Amino acid sequence: LRKRSDTLLTWERPNPLSSKLRQFCTRLNRVPTFLRVWVKPNSWIGRLVLFLIFISGVAFMCSGVTYIYGGNGAEEPYPLNGQYSQFTLLTMTYDARLWNLKMFIRHYSKCSSVKEIVVVWNKGMVPEPSEFDSAVPVRIRVEEQNSLNNRFKVDPLIKTRAVLELDDDIMMTCDDVERGFKVWREHPDRIVGFYPRLVDGNPLKYRAENYARKKKGYNMILTGAAFLDTQFAFSRYWSEEAKAGRTLVDKLFNCEDVLLNYVYANSSSSSSVEYVKPAWAIDTSKFSGAAISRNTNVHYQKRSECLAKFAELYGSLANRKSKFKQRKDGWDV
Repeated sequence: LRKRSDTLLTWERPNPLSSKLRQFCTRLNRVPTFLRVWVKPNSWIGRLVLFLIFISGVAFMCSGVTYIYGGNGAEEPYPLNGQYSQFTLLTMTYDARLWNLKMFIRHYSKCSSVKEIVVVWNKGMVPEPSEFDSAVPVRIRVEEQNSLNNRFKVDPLIKTRAVLELDDDIMMTCDDVERGFKVWREHPDRIVGFYPRLVDGNPLKYRAENYARKKKGYNMILTGAAFLDTQFAFSRYWSEEAKAGRTLVDKLFNCEDVLLNYVYANSSSSSSVEYVKPAWAIDTSKFSGAAISRNTNVHYQKRSECLAKFAELYGSLANRKSKFKQRKDGWDV
């Protein structure tokens, strides 16, 4: 390559409702202080009030999860120039996350534009496709080595140009997925996804999305939820030029998404990433012990190490900043 590349619950929509919702949440955050003053936990009334608050919180959370997992989920696709298309959904997992995968497939298989779901199986007892409740074909691709590089392996059995790379612990609405697919069809040469990051500074440091928001721009899209051109992305990722990067990915068991961003940036003189804001996004790994990157500090340290190495190998991303709020439809606020 020539020199030139974590999520919490989000529930805002780009409309006036979101501002009212933010105001409500701000007021809600003040409730604990109010309760400490007016509710006495040692009294039976205090315990009753706290119990009712707890039950209400559980009910609210369950209704949110039901909204994501339940229903038919098959919102209408968005046409581009009057035409519709389909994509392949690809996720990578292993046996300890099977319970999550079943819910994942049940939900996303009902999204209108999904043609097939490909499960990259990295380790453990391989399930049968018949174990999944799916509205579309499910293919399990068993890998010999447990490597994050398998996510972008060239797969001649994929029949669509577009692939949605989606972590098995990310749940969002089908409407968000369909909007992302429409944006990718407008810019098929870009990584189009839902989790932006900004890489800058000296030394380079990996930071969360709020840093990109503060700086009003981004130059990286995490591929835990992103649309790609399967032929371009996979062939470039497995090129000889990217071999040193793949070696580091295996060494740290991290950063495959960071490497792909550098690969894309190195192949284009224009913007190589595009952001779409999801209305809802739930990271279900927060509810299990099978998360890949539960230790945030260690995770971020590894990714900062990757940034330094990839910049040395492939050049900087610092001068490739894209701004939020550039789309007329408001999908990138």
